[in-house]
Amino acid sequence: MAEPVNKLSLRSQEWIQIALFQLMQKKPYSQISIKEITDRAGLARQTFYRNFQDKDEILLKYLNGLMLGMWKEFQQNEMYNEDMFIMLFNNWKLHAPEALIHNIVLKDRKIRQIIYKSLSDYIDELFINKQEESTGDKPDHRRSYAQKSFSALVHTMLIEWTLQEFNMSPKEMGLLVNHLSASMREFL
Repeated sequence: MAEPVNKLSLRSQEWIQIALFQLMQKKPYSQISIKEITDRAGLARQTFYRNFQDKDEILLKYLNGLMLGMWKEFQQNEMYNEDMFIMLFNNWKLHAPEALIHNIVLKDRKIRQIIYKSLSDYIDELFINKQEESTGDKPDHRRSYAQKSFSALVHTMLIEWTLQEFNMSPKEMGLLVNHLSASMREFL
């Protein structure tokens, strides 16, 4: 009996993701080809392209899930405070895959760009409803700049902390980011 297409698709996506992370343990993300991923996953290229446009989409999908998991307790909460940041840094340290850490340490610029996109997209989503409530249809440029600055700060701190081999505790990092982002959060 054949499995439904969506189960097969989910299984293929999982195999592709696993293959990518296995390859990332051995070489920089930017140097990994689609052919290497499909060979490692034991799948045809057509299967890859049925599920993903490119390898960046694999990593972005994974990171979006990771970000959602790291921030989930604060989705409905409007407390953007030190507890939120402490939890973020703690979850990053506990749940960021070793292959991702390895590529950050290799200073693969593409990895940093994808991490920033995922983080920025998630932060944009966190604040979008609040912005619509407070401004209606009129755009608030200060809020937009503060939001992007906030995303950049959190991204930079996550990356640098990773490069520094988690030399400070999640609590210390959370308190630092809370302090550094205070003026930005006034506009959010």
